[in-house]
Formats: sequence, C-alpha cells, structure tokens
Amino acid sequence: MHWTYESFDNNEDLLQGDILEPSAELRSVLAEVHPHFLNPKYSAFLLLTQSCDMTMRKGTCGTRYLCIAVIRPLEVVIHDLFSVVCRPVVDGVYIKETKGEARRLLERLFNQNEQALGLFYLHEETEAGIAIPSVALLRVAVTLKVEHYDIVQSARSGRLCSEFRSKLGWLVGNTYSRIGTPDWTDPPERSDQLKKLIRQWVDHQEDPLAPMWVPEAWVRAAKDSGVSLKDLSKGKLETVLQAYKPIPAKQRIIEQAVRVFGELCDLDNETAKKIRNRLENDSRFSKAMRDAKQE
Repeated sequence: MHWTYESFDNNEDLLQGDILEPSAELRSVLAEVHPHFLNPKYSAFLLLTQSCDMTMRKGTCGTRYLCIAVIRPLEVVIHDLFSVVCRPVVDGVYIKETKGEARRLLERLFNQNEQALGLFYLHEETEAGIAIPSVALLRVAVTLKVEHYDIVQSARSGRLCSEFRSKLGWLVGNTYSRIGTPDWTDPPERSDQLKKLIRQWVDHQEDPLAPMWVPEAWVRAAKDSGVSLKDLSKGKLETVLQAYKPIPAKQRIIEQAVRVFGELCDLDNETAKKIRNRLENDSRFSKAMRDAKQE
C-alpha cells in the first residue's frame, strides 16, 4: 500500500481522513440531503470531521454531524487548477512563460501544502479506493447527520495514515502551525519520483488531454494581427500560432545588423549572405545574445 495510507478493520470507528466510496446506501442519504453530490463526477468522498469528535463513548458518537468532502480525479480538474496560476489562452493552452507556476502548484499539491486552493492530494491506490490520482476539494463538502454513521462506516474504502490525517486536519482547520509530514523528497531518493510525477502532469504531450504550452510572443503576434484565439480549438490553435510566430530575436538582430552594414558599405547579396551566416554561427555573438536576455 502507498505510504500515505494504512489498513483498517471494518469494525473500527470512523477517523478523519477515511475515504468513502459512493455506495448505494450513501447515495440514498445524499439524495435526501443534497442531490448535487450525486453527480458522478465525484468519484469518492473524504471524511473531514475530527477523529476526536467522532469517538464512540458507550455506543454514542461524540458529534451530531459528519462532514465529507468530494474527491475528483486529478486529470479532470488539472486544467481548472492550472487556469488559476497560469495564463490561459484557450481551454488547455497556456502561456509558456507561466509553466513554472504549474510546476510549483503541483509540487505544493503533491506535498500536501496547497492551502490556498483547499486541496488534498490522494495518490492512486486501489486498496484505498483511489483508482487513479485524485484530489479532495476541501471546500466542496456536505454535512450528514450522525444517524448515518453506520452507512458512512460501511462505505469506507480506505484510510489515510496517521501523519497525513494530521496534515488533513491542519489544512481543514486553516491553522498556522505546520504538521511535519514527509514530503516526496523525504527520503531524498524519492525526489526522482516527485519530478517524474510533475512531468507526467505538465509535460506529457502524448496525452490529448494534456496542457499545451505556447510562447507569449506567439500569442501576442497573432493577436496583433487581429486573430481571435478564443474561438479556436486547442487542436487548431497551434497551427494558427505557428503561422504568426515572430522571427526569433537573434534573426531580427542579424537582419538589422546586415541592414546597417549595407547603409555603410555597398553590400552585394553574396556578401550580405556571408555576414548573416557568420553572425548566425559565431559562438561569441550567440553568447552575447544569451547574456543580453538574462540582463
């Protein structure tokens, strides 16, 4: 079992961080309480009520209500999340210069540090009831009466381990103290796994649902030419942007240099071509161009 989960006995009391499958009995309760939560887009639920409040004393639960948050597959909500921190062009396409923000968002998410958006990452683990990588949306929750305790208990399919139950409690409680849960980089040998996981969601271009990243200069050039990008599909957008992509800065500078030389000297076409080729392949000129970009 993945290290963020632990096993449990079906007769054990409910704990914060228990994962619930949308069983027929639970769906029947939701139909009465809030039918919106019957939507099949919610693949599971995460119990948010504090464990201490649900302690059974003489057969009676210590709380009157049980709060559960929705769980959705990460692949379904990934573009909604990227749209918050990146700069979208059209659905699924973002300004390339904001790609780093997507990486940082995913790093916070996978390390359970994304408090601003109220997210809790659930790694795929079939034994815990999470078939594919998913996220719990802590701000999308519904409250059930304690009378439904047995139904919630029977719907339980997985459980977070102790450390991650504590982290969930911290996120839910919006406190300022940090619970020391292990990051993916603790131990260090897991750092490659984190990088691979981030690449899977940012750079996996073979997947048609993956985000597309386009340079801002391309978008600006197309808009300056009067192209309405919002009306284009993701598939057509790249072709359109390719047609309007500006000449690289280095090429533009080389052309201006040749123009200046031509004004100072009477250059024939062959000499102008040699100057272009020389500047294009001169290592010191290329280095100066790179240094200028960094200044």
